[in-house]
Amino acid sequence: MGRWVVVLQSDIGSGSDYVCEEVARFEGTREQARARLYELACTHRPRPRLRQKRRDVHRIGDGDAYYARIEGRVLTFAVIYQLAELVWSTEGEPEQP
Repeated sequence: MGRWVVVLQSDIGSGSDYVCEEVARFEGTREQARARLYELACTHRPRPRLRQKRRDVHRIGDGDAYYARIEGRVLTFAVIYQLAELVWSTEGEPEQP
């Protein structure tokens, strides 16, 4: 079982402020992680009070990333949800004598 994180990448409106933030962290198989990624791409709100009118979700590559265009009442957001697997960590490293 892998340890996964879903990362949201977006331009928050002005064109100059780029945001990369963690949306979810969990453990599971690659298939479970891809299912969770897809669920988040279809339902996650990139801004707390976003009043969604329409959402288009496009798969990028083999399913480890999705591009979502979310139309709100005032603003439209273009975001990418991407899946990342933990491959290395200092957590639990043995202490050196």
